[in-house]
Amino acid sequence: MPRIPTSLLLKAYRENSLLPILLKECRSLDSARNELRWLRERAVRDVQEHSRQATRTRQGWRTRLRAMCHKRSRGVPLQYILGDQPFGDLEILCRRGVLIPRSDTESYTYEAARLVRQMAVETCKDSPSPSGSKRPLRILDLCTGTGCIALLLHALLAPQFERIQIMGVDLSPIALNLAQRNLEHNIGLDVLDRRAREEIQFHRGDVLRRNGIANPSTGTSAGGDAIPTVEELLSQHTTQSERDSKSSDGSPLPKIDLLISNPPYISHSDFHNGTTSRSVRLFEPRLALVPRTDTNIDSNAISQEGDKPEDIFYRRILELSQDVQASLTILECGDKMQAERVVEMFRGNSPALGDGGETDGVFTAEVWPATEEDCLANGFHVRDGSRCVIIRKGGC
Repeated sequence: MPRIPTSLLLKAYRENSLLPILLKECRSLDSARNELRWLRERAVRDVQEHSRQATRTRQGWRTRLRAMCHKRSRGVPLQYILGDQPFGDLEILCRRGVLIPRSDTESYTYEAARLVRQMAVETCKDSPSPSGSKRPLRILDLCTGTGCIALLLHALLAPQFERIQIMGVDLSPIALNLAQRNLEHNIGLDVLDRRAREEIQFHRGDVLRRNGIANPSTGTSAGGDAIPTVEELLSQHTTQSERDSKSSDGSPLPKIDLLISNPPYISHSDFHNGTTSRSVRLFEPRLALVPRTDTNIDSNAISQEGDKPEDIFYRRILELSQDVQASLTILECGDKMQAERVVEMFRGNSPALGDGGETDGVFTAEVWPATEEDCLANGFHVRDGSRCVIIRKGGC
């Protein structure tokens, strides 16, 4: 990391003695100024909430602010110190052990909501759901983390849809606890409709594992495992009426209108070689960043020859997308090259998708944003940075 010029440190110190501390991590004076303003606001608010004495408030917030700046200089992410991150109109609580929401993910969520509304208009102009029936709009959010995607989708779509069912799935109990807190927090802020309490559910599940389907009458796993698969969760939480009205293909799983996911996608080498920032490496959960390899999954059974280890979640989620007959699938990827590999997975001849390339031409896949104009309009770097893959039925 380049050394900060002494002249810049002196300039910062003359302006505010805390700015040089923040420069260690911020690297630019403008960035340090912004962070100092946010940290000061939070320090004052925190002390005011815990003290009714004005003199203690004046003294206390300065002490707290200095401690927060030193914590930031050690690389602790700003969101963990402040305790929250804006995500659309929502305020998403953040804590150690759960991935911090990114602006890219926010952009993909807005695009997902736009496509769902478009799908509803094109396929069922007179019905409250894209299927043309009276059933609710069904959304499956895999690797939900803070719950930010599920919550923002509900906030964006609730005005247009009478009924919504959103299931957020994650392996981490810490993440699921925070997702539930975020649900209540944003209802309390009145930025999320109260019906979200009934329409959003967060469940612990193993996205990668795929052995067995739960018995819907008992809710038990066929393999007896403590952490259910996504199929088991969907089967357990499908109502009797939904089971009675299953499609003619005999699938035990409900049809999903939107399957969306920001899964772990960083390679082991990129996590350690400096490509991943120090702050992310040291403080954000590796489980949410790098696909795991453990005894609970058989990566060889999921992957195919030529797959990169960091792409393992995509192969599995594409399989799930087919199983739940998802009308729209949106997958966040680390960069354009990874997104293009996922498109090729979709188009390829694989057990997860069946024969026929693009599933007999019914579905199409694209990388988004693709054009320079789309990148600039949505705040993406034209060449570098994340992309998403959008898979949808023709005509959606």
